[in-house]
Amino acid sequence: MEHDEIVGRLRGLNVLVLHPRDGDAEELLQQLNRIGCRAQAIWPPPRNISDKADLAFIQVSEKPHDGINNYLMLTDGRPTLIGMAGYESPSVLQNLIDLQVDSVLPKPVRPYGVLSSIVVARRNWQQSKRHEKLIAKLKNKVENSHKMNEAKIILMQIHDLSEDQAYKSIRHQAMASRKTIAEVVQLIIESNALLNNFVTKNNLDGGGIED
Repeated sequence: MEHDEIVGRLRGLNVLVLHPRDGDAEELLQQLNRIGCRAQAIWPPPRNISDKADLAFIQVSEKPHDGINNYLMLTDGRPTLIGMAGYESPSVLQNLIDLQVDSVLPKPVRPYGVLSSIVVARRNWQQSKRHEKLIAKLKNKVENSHKMNEAKIILMQIHDLSEDQAYKSIRHQAMASRKTIAEVVQLIIESNALLNNFVTKNNLDGGGIED
């Protein structure tokens, strides 16, 4: 991929630099402006979110910074994270891991490392998002499968149906009511739970229903 194409994909990104306003922060802001990012440096970290950041450079030191942790907890959807670290002590490395940064920018900041750290971070962040979507999709598929089995068992027990007959009944009801199979399955489970709760409560209150 050509340099101009790489930079073109980064232009216009909202970048937040959570780092004391020192020489490293100034050098970083200059490089971000050259790339074409909309960058701002804030320190200490803000206590509320005004503008959503696409990418955030965060200072990482020996001890976790409460302000940075609080800011990341406030964000709706984790931005791409690049940790700024001046040395490689075990505590710093552990904080980088705990913060789940997508890339690391060594300090002191030099012009030749900024673009590389952003490109690597954005690639890792995008892969992470794809994996999260895939995992969510698989979890949803497993959950729907469990609910389908539960709904079939309910129909099999109540109406003395085979498993295949129960599935066909669910599918037929979905078509007839113009609902999705998942919606019909949920209704069967909820109706059965409601009926069980009613019977249990009635038994506890009086042991039977009088005419």
